[in-house]
Amino acid sequence: MNTFAIDLGNKRIKMKSERGEYSYPSSYLNAEQVAQGGLGSLEKEDNFYFSLPSDSENSFIWGPHLEVYNLPERLIDTYARTGRMKQKKAIRILEFALGRLAMDYEESYESPLVVHLTLGLSITDLHKESDTVNILKSLAVGQHQIKINHKLVTVLIPSEEFLSIIPQYMGTVLNLAFTQDYKRDVRYSDGRIGVMDIGGGTILVNRSVALNPSPLGDERFEGVQNLIKEIGRRINSTKTFLIEQMLRSSQDTGKYIYRPSANQADIRDITTIVKSEIERYTRFTIAPLITENFPDIEELDFIVLTGGGASLLSKEALLDEIGDEYFERLLFPKESEFANVRGFYKGGMLKWRSTTAQENISPQGETSVSPDVKDLTIEDERQHQIEEAKKSLELLKSQISRDFSE
Repeated sequence: MNTFAIDLGNKRIKMKSERGEYSYPSSYLNAEQVAQGGLGSLEKEDNFYFSLPSDSENSFIWGPHLEVYNLPERLIDTYARTGRMKQKKAIRILEFALGRLAMDYEESYESPLVVHLTLGLSITDLHKESDTVNILKSLAVGQHQIKINHKLVTVLIPSEEFLSIIPQYMGTVLNLAFTQDYKRDVRYSDGRIGVMDIGGGTILVNRSVALNPSPLGDERFEGVQNLIKEIGRRINSTKTFLIEQMLRSSQDTGKYIYRPSANQADIRDITTIVKSEIERYTRFTIAPLITENFPDIEELDFIVLTGGGASLLSKEALLDEIGDEYFERLLFPKESEFANVRGFYKGGMLKWRSTTAQENISPQGETSVSPDVKDLTIEDERQHQIEEAKKSLELLKSQISRDFSE
């Protein structure tokens, strides 16, 4: 059984199968607008040359390193607040994502690769008045042919039985609730979990109780895109794509170096500006949403901060704003950008495989593989996050006090 999972984010497309896992920008380039010739190549830095038989007069470049072409102003951005999946630019990127996953299967070059596909949707798109589900069904079900680097791959989703569409934030819940070998972790599968999914364009807030998604949620158009634009305003730059790439590549070093070109004179260390904007975004966008949407803290076991934006937040500012009682219930999954798509994949495998999660629970309701080790690892990580945030906050407060007294 071939299972694909795709998270069609406004800023990043996350893709997963048993053979690969990828995160690409939700943007691409028209190949005709990219300079050709010389020693360069369109197929470089893991980027690929895409075309669709249904759109044969056009060809496009998509991949994880579009910045190498130095054409941020020509990127085709698929972000949209309304009717996104009705727009050709977004339909293309769904096809590209199916093709990218199919590339890892040699058989897709020879005959149609039959696939089970799981997609996530905002809870606001899952109500009966929305036509987004029907649009996605019509787009997904059927045969897909995608030419990649001049070779044709074919993907077949035979019917709606091969398609699963679930609330987007439930991907993170499923990823927590089931281990890599699909055994249930009852603390999450049976738990009361609040989820804040901080994406590029939106912030989605919702709850899960014993793996049942709440029909009510909050969607705000205050995703990381707002933070990126504010940094751009501070440094007088309109190249938001380059700022986003900088944020992604600088998380391990703690330094934010803006490189609008190869010219050494144009390269700037903007660490102070970026950190101040991250703190401002954390304090005045994220923190109020947590306390506003989860006012009765005792009703929740965990509040999970997920999505690509979760890794950017200032934990010290968050602790200072919301206090110990709230902060101690926060959970920051590692590699939060992939949390949803990994959960989509697990959900698809559980849905379509003959084995069930119930078979993996012992009579005492505990997981059958090293539950104590797993629990200690998670709890130790959460306690470490709390202690580190408290230490940093105390240092910050002492510094402020010292500066004021001077």
